[in-house]
Amino acid sequence: MPLYTHLQQAQAGLFSHYLLAHADVLFRDFDRLYGAFIHVNQSPLGAGPVGGTSITIDRHSTAKMLGFDGIVENSIDATSTRDFVAEYVSMLAILMTNLSRISEDFIIWSTSEFSFIELADEFTSPSSVMPQKKNPDILELTRGKTAEVIGNLTAILTTIKGLASGYGRDLQQIKSSIWSTSKISISALVILKSILLTLRVNEKNMKKAAESSYLIALDIAEKLVQNGIPFRTTHKIAGNLVQIAHQYDKSLNKLSVKEISKIALETKVDPNLIMKIIQSTTIISSLKERKSFGSSGYDEQKRMIEDRMNKINSYRINVTQRDNNISKALSNLSSKIAELIK
Repeated sequence: MPLYTHLQQAQAGLFSHYLLAHADVLFRDFDRLYGAFIHVNQSPLGAGPVGGTSITIDRHSTAKMLGFDGIVENSIDATSTRDFVAEYVSMLAILMTNLSRISEDFIIWSTSEFSFIELADEFTSPSSVMPQKKNPDILELTRGKTAEVIGNLTAILTTIKGLASGYGRDLQQIKSSIWSTSKISISALVILKSILLTLRVNEKNMKKAAESSYLIALDIAEKLVQNGIPFRTTHKIAGNLVQIAHQYDKSLNKLSVKEISKIALETKVDPNLIMKIIQSTTIISSLKERKSFGSSGYDEQKRMIEDRMNKINSYRINVTQRDNNISKALSNLSSKIAELIK
């Protein structure tokens, strides 16, 4: 498929490379949330209204029983600080922004002009008056809900930025933003997963779009560089080749020696070398030869997919351990309560 810059076709790539790019973005979202858990999972219990208590209590013990990793030590901090809320919602705002970008791509690619993908019927709807339409409503709602989450973040930051130290009733107002943001984000992730599982990829149209353009122009320029020609010159050669091919409505590797002779003369490059390179360069050869680390070449796709699968498995182990620790703590607490009320 074509890869894009400025929404213009740039280089040949693979759909897997596109998916991996967004997978890596979501990995960073996960990393942020995984780290934020450390800040959130601290117990404020026992801080009193703002200055603690004279009653003999063990804050560390109650925190442990409830599955917290530790306590918010300072009593003012414990009762009045909500930076961890802003942190959590800001991370979800970033997550939703990333999901909105995926949604935008899929909306564009599902149009008849692109027809790279087709969304399952359950995630689209017809127009109210035009029965032939298949509107990507769910993806559009994801974009719209992203704005709502960003609004929630703004509301939280605006609320806490003007508060004096110590508890204020204003803090009650941010709770609805937390629940709303969580619900929207979880729903968006579940829905996007379902969309991906039911997505039909039109490989034929993707390939046609890649092969009917001039995506190998950079590959030609790079091969000329490897023959000792400065990139400034090879860039000019490749650009002129594209202009001629466009003028005669040809693909680059269908150009004749006669058609490229003027370019060769102007740049003082052997026309036979240019001809040899353009005839041996294709979309397939481009993807086979592109082996720079993290590139869209075939070999790198295999390596990156395997690496990401290992990363997912590692995350699963760590998250399961966290879940087990909390479940164990709450189970022990229930047992102790059961003993006390016998």
